[in-house]
Amino acid sequence: MKKQKILIVGNGKIGQAIFYLLKSNPSNKKIIIEVYDKDITKNKSGKNLKECISDVNFIFLCIPSWAEEEVLSEIKKYINSRTILIPLSKGINIASKKSMDELIEKDAKNIKYALLSGPMFAYEILEGKMSYAVLASKEKSVFSKISKLFSKTKLKLEYQKDVHSVAISAVLKNIYTLGFGMIDSFGEKHNTKGFLSARAIDEMIGIMKILKLDEKIVLGTAGVGDFITTSSSEHSQNRKLGKEIFEKGSASFKSEGFVSLYPLFKMLGKNSKKFPILSLIERIIINKKDAKTEIEKFLREI
Repeated sequence: MKKQKILIVGNGKIGQAIFYLLKSNPSNKKIIIEVYDKDITKNKSGKNLKECISDVNFIFLCIPSWAEEEVLSEIKKYINSRTILIPLSKGINIASKKSMDELIEKDAKNIKYALLSGPMFAYEILEGKMSYAVLASKEKSVFSKISKLFSKTKLKLEYQKDVHSVAISAVLKNIYTLGFGMIDSFGEKHNTKGFLSARAIDEMIGIMKILKLDEKIVLGTAGVGDFITTSSSEHSQNRKLGKEIFEKGSASFKSEGFVSLYPLFKMLGKNSKKFPILSLIERIIINKKDAKTEIEKFLREI
């Protein structure tokens, strides 16, 4: 009987964190774990992607949403029917304007997959701290297989069947975190952020309703749980980018929330105007309005 094999695509911090978790589970001792990265200096496997995918049971996609379409188009050429794909990105692909679940179901219909989403800062995982996530799959058997890989680790998983609602909830918390980064740089403290957090959660629920998704997901681990984590931490790329946009008027790097803004507004159409915080983010990032002026006016009127 062949050994089970796991492939981690992407050797950034989150890829390293997944590797650490898998290695920390004594039940995985007999499983082969390889790490592939297109950067040859980070490619621990020493193989090309096709060679890595041979006979693999699980593939963790630890890459940003803007790289997903290209990687998925390559993976689907070589993947076998028993392989399970686990994407960790929390954005909407720039080129296709699709979330990862939509991308898989459109371009790789026969691939089994599950989305891994929740408060999972890589640096905390690598420090041996607890992390929590939703593992969303339409098949409970897929959840069961993946959850065994983490059964004796400090990552606690919960099952959710509504994959698309989990995907969009993760997108929303990243977008709203951009706004909270701006509020931080404006100088407001916990009173304002507490008040706006409640408003942001209400807005996210409202957006989910408009998109005919399960708004209860927003109130769980993949929604509020992750939003509190990312909107309050200096390690959040979305929060950092929000602060940079406030301070410099432009973005020097991409984040999942930033690249998901345009697709979300396209999905909502005129309905986006119903949400004050989301509209504030739109005026500053998309319409290039002065952040300080817009936030001052927003706080007076809300």
